[in-house]
Amino acid sequence: MNGYWFLFRRLTRALWFLPALFCVSAVIVIVLAYLSADLLPESLDESALPITVSGEALRNILGIVASSMLAVAVFALSTLVNLLTSAAQTGSPRAVPLFSGNRAARTTISVFIGAFLFSIIGIIGLSSGIYTLGGRLILFAATVIVVFAVVWALIRWVREISVVGRVVEMTSRLEETTREALTRLGRDGRYGCTATTLSSSPSGRTVSAGAVGFVQHFDPHALQELAEASDLTIHVLVRPGDYVDHATALAVVSGEADDACLEAVHDDFIIGEERTFDSDPGFGFLVLADVARRALSPGVNDPSTAIHVLTVQTRLLADWALTDKEADSDNDEPPYPKVTFAPVKPSALLDAAFRPISYEAASGAPDVGLALLRGLSSLARVAPGAFRDAATALAADFTARATSYASHAPDVAALRKAAAEIGGVVSEAERPRPSTGSG
Repeated sequence: MNGYWFLFRRLTRALWFLPALFCVSAVIVIVLAYLSADLLPESLDESALPITVSGEALRNILGIVASSMLAVAVFALSTLVNLLTSAAQTGSPRAVPLFSGNRAARTTISVFIGAFLFSIIGIIGLSSGIYTLGGRLILFAATVIVVFAVVWALIRWVREISVVGRVVEMTSRLEETTREALTRLGRDGRYGCTATTLSSSPSGRTVSAGAVGFVQHFDPHALQELAEASDLTIHVLVRPGDYVDHATALAVVSGEADDACLEAVHDDFIIGEERTFDSDPGFGFLVLADVARRALSPGVNDPSTAIHVLTVQTRLLADWALTDKEADSDNDEPPYPKVTFAPVKPSALLDAAFRPISYEAASGAPDVGLALLRGLSSLARVAPGAFRDAATALAADFTARATSYASHAPDVAALRKAAAEIGGVVSEAERPRPSTGSG
């Protein structure tokens, strides 16, 4: 995903974008209804038409649509604000953009606002007498389409408000967007770049961030094209989600690079005030963990939600670890060979997903602790090469923390038993097979 597409996706997910687009479309339809009247004969016989509509009747219809759509649009916006507030209070404020940027909600509100503007401009045109009989027929046909669109939007809005704000819906959307970020990251954890290590010290000219914030996105495709054009090697030193300041090195450019080239490299990094979901799967896991931690707070006391989040995170990590490695094989040349990047380790993603929850689960309900250990055990079993060591270490840390809080001996014994099983997990591939020989 290049930088321009990243910015375009962010623009289109803004709550105001689709309403503005629908309003422009409404104006265009009104203008086309006026201009298209020239395509019909001026001496059109009204009695020969199957239906006719007077200017006054059409004005009344548009007046009803305008008055009702204004009230419905205000009601829909106020309802959406209340639902977003509820979602922020019951889940995580950082997950709210997933609802406000939801296409269904934005499209529904856009239809209401667009229908209102369409009616207002149509009434103005009819009142000024600019429409002929042919123009009124075209405007009437457009009005019928708008009415059907409004009915469809109302039905869709009823469905939308029945799910927006629910914790399960929030975790579902977080799972979807985190899965998309994991897909962009790739099974090799390097966004299609050539693998390197953070400890390496490449030589060349340094590109500094020049701002304080978080790395939201970098464009390896643009960096590859720039490196090929100038015979360079670009070493990316930061990852999406990293905090940077003015002196932080974003990349090191090896080769004959002038100031314009360094500026172009800098422009391929997007730095913002907060982390985003698109290219940063760690942020998705962090927000999921926030939902679970809030559910475990004394004011909410909803351990079932925390267990559900742990299941979602386990599924995400397991599916990502079991992705077909043939497409990301280290023996194949990566899509961006002239751009180096330190791979994101599976252990780092597991830590981002489970460790924040372990803090609250240690002092919370024992069933949440067992669910956490169950998730770690599943990951260690299905992908031992990626997760077993990290899962074992995290299980030991969690058990020690939980033991200091627990006062019931059987609970402590159950946690220790579950944690001990993780270190002894053996995958099916590693499990010794019985001999098939006769001797």
